[in-house]
Amino acid sequence: MAEIKWRTLRKYFSQTLQWLWFRLIWPSFRCLAVFLNHLWERISKDKQYAFNFFLTLVVILGSLSLVMLNTLPTSHNFEGKLLVSSLSFTNNESDRLLLKDVRNLEEISISGRQKFTLAGRINSTSHPQLNKLDRLDIELLDTYSYLRIVPTTNLSLQELRLQPQTRIKNLKYASYSHNIAFTLEPGSSSPPFLLFNPGSSLSITLFGYRLGNSSLASNDTPLEFTLDTTQFQLTPTQAIDVNLQLPPQNNPGDLFWRNIKVTKVKFERLVQSGKNVGDDIFDSTIISGEIRMAKQALKLEENQFLIITEPGVQTLNQIEIVQPDPSQNLELKTSGDNLKLSEAPQGLDVSISGTTTSIQAGLNPKLAIAQIQGSFLSPYVSQDVTIAIISFSAGLIVSLLSWLFNNFGD
Repeated sequence: MAEIKWRTLRKYFSQTLQWLWFRLIWPSFRCLAVFLNHLWERISKDKQYAFNFFLTLVVILGSLSLVMLNTLPTSHNFEGKLLVSSLSFTNNESDRLLLKDVRNLEEISISGRQKFTLAGRINSTSHPQLNKLDRLDIELLDTYSYLRIVPTTNLSLQELRLQPQTRIKNLKYASYSHNIAFTLEPGSSSPPFLLFNPGSSLSITLFGYRLGNSSLASNDTPLEFTLDTTQFQLTPTQAIDVNLQLPPQNNPGDLFWRNIKVTKVKFERLVQSGKNVGDDIFDSTIISGEIRMAKQALKLEENQFLIITEPGVQTLNQIEIVQPDPSQNLELKTSGDNLKLSEAPQGLDVSISGTTTSIQAGLNPKLAIAQIQGSFLSPYVSQDVTIAIISFSAGLIVSLLSWLFNNFGD
């Protein structure tokens, strides 16, 4: 039964091929041969017709090549300047300076699991047995554990150095509290380190701790003491949250180092539901900005996501703190036909550069509404000039084809 069905199917297929060959394919070849023969005779006899024919071919091939070169994506350098509320990135250099000479700190707060040593003269009124020690080996036991440092006079962060693959998450500046905050995640090689220079004694508060060189039992009660030291260094081996309390000032100065080689740059923050990981979403941290690539510009509005194909942002050229002017802390914005007053932009002004083939922007990262793309022609010819050339070529092709068909049978 199966063999009969196969024979019937093969016979039907063979008949279909024969019909297509004799009724469609072969007549088409014959017509094409007659047309080409007549066209060759026409070209051979009429030089004007031959000239217009080959000119048409050249224009068609040139236009197709121009379209292909204009649509073929190629990598180009880009640069941009963004005002953001926060950003995250991974260091891509060895022993790279991020923060330098952050002076007159009013408070330092470090939280997360960590081990470190505080050396110097210790003075504790609640636990006088600690006064006999010249150092404390401290372990913060949980993510909510913290170390808080308040100087009596001056305290400065001399430098924060990043090692390869060190990740900085949610770097932000709060103007109302004059606070720089970020999460520091060490890479797989060497840990980063923070070097502090106290001007005199420090007021130390520990919570959720254990002391390795003291019989003092750990508990949920904060431990407070003063420490006289000239310098101390933190070398985190696990992720920690760092908060640096700056003094009130209109211009904090250049705190961040420049031209940092980076990867995995994100201008977004995770919003967790607290119950189901699948419910977590990302919010854009972009307030405004503009990206330029291949003689094109893409403006970014508040809450838009920036999507850049790899390799993407490769250098943080500059990071500056933007504070509202106390005398002009309101700005006028237009929303359709309406005018409204709002607070002046504040946050971090970030200058970026890198290499990519495409840059997109939109309120939904999966449905971008604006895009700039680099092509082979982009460095040499602007998009408007390319479109004008293609439009002119299309009109010329139509005119030449009309003339060729009209004079084909003459």
